[in-house]
Amino acid sequence: MPPGLWAYVLRRTLFLVPLLLGLSVVMFGLIHAAPGDPVLALLGPQAAANPEFIEQARKNLGLDEPLPVQYARWLGNLVRGDLGTAATFNNTPVLTLIGERFWGTVQLQGIALALGLLVAVPVGIVSATRQYSALDNTVTVGSFLGLALPNFWLALLLQVWLSVQLGWLPTISTAQADAPLGERWRYFLMPVLVLALPNIAYFARFMRSAMLEVVHQDYVTVARAKGLGRRSVLYRHALRNALIPMVTVVGLQLPRVLSGAVIIEQIFAWPGLGLLAYDAIGRRDYPVILGVTMLTGAAVMVVNLLVDVAYALVDPRVSVGGGAA
Repeated sequence: MPPGLWAYVLRRTLFLVPLLLGLSVVMFGLIHAAPGDPVLALLGPQAAANPEFIEQARKNLGLDEPLPVQYARWLGNLVRGDLGTAATFNNTPVLTLIGERFWGTVQLQGIALALGLLVAVPVGIVSATRQYSALDNTVTVGSFLGLALPNFWLALLLQVWLSVQLGWLPTISTAQADAPLGERWRYFLMPVLVLALPNIAYFARFMRSAMLEVVHQDYVTVARAKGLGRRSVLYRHALRNALIPMVTVVGLQLPRVLSGAVIIEQIFAWPGLGLLAYDAIGRRDYPVILGVTMLTGAAVMVVNLLVDVAYALVDPRVSVGGGAA
């Protein structure tokens, strides 16, 4: 383990505290500055005829107090591990709601991320080793199309084609948890394809660029001059170093495994964190929105820390003390 790594991890961990505090202030302010009354969203427009009833509901939810008081109370509960109660989800604790939806999102996003890596890494390697060939041009054009296609449009297109016209797959995935184990793949197929396509395009382009940069380095030329075979030069020398930048790229995608895909989960009615956030925004359920947002923000910060640590472990040139060794 590189010297000073534990001290570096400790410093970065302590630095997460003010970052999370700043995130909580910004999100709390933005949510309360958004137009709309959460009480009317909870009780319905017919409740506007009774101002006293609305005022009492606002008092019960703690929304009648000044914003600094509301924030201090919410932050105190957050420090104790209490994310509050979801007023529009049958008064269920927010932590319970997140726990119920967490595994569904991890399954969906994890499979999409793994599929993207399994397809993109070999495609990027082959494309780089055959630069400017017909295969390379096809991969390039396909990658641009994969990044340019709006995933919500692709999701709707697949629903119309595979579900409505052909009847091969279920339109929505609400019942996937109760389906027999051998049938569950049918509920996963369309959302996984929609989420994996941009991953494949992004990872393939990055893998191609990383390989092209590495194969022209001096140590690869020396390996060829020593008489090593093409496969040995490619996989034992070039690929190992080309995969190091992929640590950052994959790390940036990992928070999505926890945060969910809001639009895709809503289109396919997938019971995950993304759909939970979508429903909470529509219902003006402040505790749920804040809970999901803080979970996502914390995941991004922790993953960035883990990526930096992984860089120090896999690349001896990186110094945790600052700069390159």
